[in-house]
Amino acid sequence: MKEINMQNDTILQALAALNDGRTDLAFEAENIWYSRKPEWAPFVEELKATVQNDDIRGSILIATDSDVIFASGSRSREADGRTVTPLTIYEIGSITKMQTAVCVFKFIDEGKLHLDDRVSQYFPEYEKAGGMTVFDLLHMRSGIVDFANDAETFFGSEELAEALDEGEVTDEILLERLYQLDLTFAPGSRMEYCNTNYVLLAMILEKITGKAYKEVVSDLVFGPAGMTASSATTFGDVTSVPESDAGYMKELVAARGAGDIHSNAIDLLKFDRAFFQERIVSPAARAGILNFVDNYGCGWEKSTRYEDLVTHDGETNSYFCMNFVFHASADRKYFIMLTCCNEDDEDETDETAGETEALNGEEEFNQYQTVFDICKKYLQ
Repeated sequence: MKEINMQNDTILQALAALNDGRTDLAFEAENIWYSRKPEWAPFVEELKATVQNDDIRGSILIATDSDVIFASGSRSREADGRTVTPLTIYEIGSITKMQTAVCVFKFIDEGKLHLDDRVSQYFPEYEKAGGMTVFDLLHMRSGIVDFANDAETFFGSEELAEALDEGEVTDEILLERLYQLDLTFAPGSRMEYCNTNYVLLAMILEKITGKAYKEVVSDLVFGPAGMTASSATTFGDVTSVPESDAGYMKELVAARGAGDIHSNAIDLLKFDRAFFQERIVSPAARAGILNFVDNYGCGWEKSTRYEDLVTHDGETNSYFCMNFVFHASADRKYFIMLTCCNEDDEDETDETAGETEALNGEEEFNQYQTVFDICKKYLQ
């Protein structure tokens, strides 16, 4: 009981730090913390009932730029056997791309990198890159094959594709295959999501700085934003326990810049606030990152269904995470959900999946859709 109370005190202090130091949050069983402000009461009550009664598994944090509205951790476990909390560390997958884009634009601000720089300038052996630019990499317009989602095509063999999952693919192997592959379309002609783009951006950052990507993102993002629980290309610091047989992600270095970061809900809120409040980027950099082309910016996607909603999710073999910002232009509301439940039938909200499919005549429960719909109801 003493350990539980100490943990609750630690979490309350961490949430209060996000709340301008105020400790006016209420606590309830099932690891739920919520605002006492009357204006949030209906929203909070519906969230509480959902987290307590439905099969919601993972950590949730919902906030404004100054207030925590709701935070919870339910059902899933940490390595020590306790239920997850807003401090639990997860693999955040492609949410990593947001941090990579911030690093890139920091160097653009300093004149060390330019959006129209040719990719071949940094990879002289990449003759097939042609006129491909840094802008194309950032906006998913390169035409490069995705080394992660189409690994067998990219690496040319099932053996190498399996080696990627085991963390055995080196930069030399990845680049050798990249240089051999034809592009799937002319750079700049259309958008197609591709993790390889952001791995190349991480490599470019390393070439410019002479530092490993993990040091660059720590210096330019984690430190300035106060993200003390976050890491890049680091194995063994995830405190959440996977609920799938796939286990933890091993290809950390190969995926750097695209999907290697580990973080928790509190750190991701710190990042979101610091980014939108322009505390870790200049106004010009923020505008550049949120310059959407075919609804994709630089690590952010623009909703095609809801006005002024921007988002990006992250997926690894065992984890699925979501980062939504409602009213991104002003009066922002942040919704972060991190889970170790990554199953095909529940890995997307209606932002990308459309209507939930029926199963045996009944709607199949989708925890992500359920919580997103509540947020949409009160925040949109």
